[in-house]
Amino acid sequence: MVGEEALTYGTNSPSFASSPEEIRIAVEQNALDRGILLIKVIVSLQVDKVLSLVEGLGQSYDKEDFCELANEIGVDKAALRIIDDVNLPVSYLCYFCTPDLLVEHPELVFYYRNMAMLSRKVMRGIGLDTSSVEDAGERPSPQMARELAVYFNTIVSALLKGAGTITPYRHVVMMMGNVGDALGGVSRNEVGRVAMMRILNPLVARLHSRGFLASIAYSLKGQITLDDDDSGAEERKWIEITPHTNVQELLDRFETYRVLYHELRMVNGSRLLLNAQLKWVDPITGETYKVGPDLHSHVGDTDLLWAGELKGGADPAGSDEHWKTATEALRRITDAARRTDRRKPQLSFIAAILVDRVARAAQSWIDNGDLTSVYNLTQMYEKREEMDRYLNDMVRFLGCQG
Repeated sequence: MVGEEALTYGTNSPSFASSPEEIRIAVEQNALDRGILLIKVIVSLQVDKVLSLVEGLGQSYDKEDFCELANEIGVDKAALRIIDDVNLPVSYLCYFCTPDLLVEHPELVFYYRNMAMLSRKVMRGIGLDTSSVEDAGERPSPQMARELAVYFNTIVSALLKGAGTITPYRHVVMMMGNVGDALGGVSRNEVGRVAMMRILNPLVARLHSRGFLASIAYSLKGQITLDDDDSGAEERKWIEITPHTNVQELLDRFETYRVLYHELRMVNGSRLLLNAQLKWVDPITGETYKVGPDLHSHVGDTDLLWAGELKGGADPAGSDEHWKTATEALRRITDAARRTDRRKPQLSFIAAILVDRVARAAQSWIDNGDLTSVYNLTQMYEKREEMDRYLNDMVRFLGCQG
């Protein structure tokens, strides 16, 4: 159970505290984001096609020939006997591959790698990088195909022997289980990227409508991959913004191709930077302090007038941890500013949900002068006044007027 404590919402709660209904909305949105991500991955990887190919090949292979070849390609015959013991017929090819099979059908490297519970990062680390095969569809050389087949088959043999038994669809579960594990890392990155997009897209539209926005630095991640951290992106680009720029069309393109914002530059020279690290030096001791807020503004001669920490996760049980990591980052900023004789920056916390106890803790920070503002991302999309409050504050944090 989520816990009644997590959903507590009292009459004296700060206005930015998430109500039970707002928490449900945030959880629902997060579930939709993750579900759509999974569907996109399955479609982009052509998982259905790969499974159909394995099933089709399994109907035409020679079982006796495979048994004779088993020892040479890393297949333990004890594992084959486990497959034979299944009531319904299961093809050996659902679990094991041959070098010739990988050369003829390079798309199956993806399937058998996941059957062996291996990530692409691990494959690179052991000198069996499958990127050229999985990304470009290149055929592996006969030598590489043999090395891959032996390695995959040895691991899968041990997995089957460890399980002791299988079901007719166990191979699908095993393959998708490893895909899901890889998707977990991608999903966490994507939650953060989408949250950043949801707070910056409206800001871009507002700044453009007021004539404040001069240019945007960005890169596009493009198609979703499962290359562990999904870190690939196009080279950083700049786009100049004019009064005639069709910003909605631009934002639609950003959403389609998965934008990563890097910087927004204003006509007055102010800048909003994303995930940019600053190095401040103590003028007396010479010690260097590094701070890297999720967002910060550079206005005039002040390289960090404002900083914000953003948490896009929607798990109520994780709200405390999000607050803890955010405040640790904000404290580092405040401490570094004090030690380097800088003006204390204005600080903000932005989160998809703020359970009552976190909202009250944030309010205490505001009352003590340690925090300038708090924004509830879900409220911003549910209540026009909350979005306006955030946008008006951001315009001010960027040193713009009007």
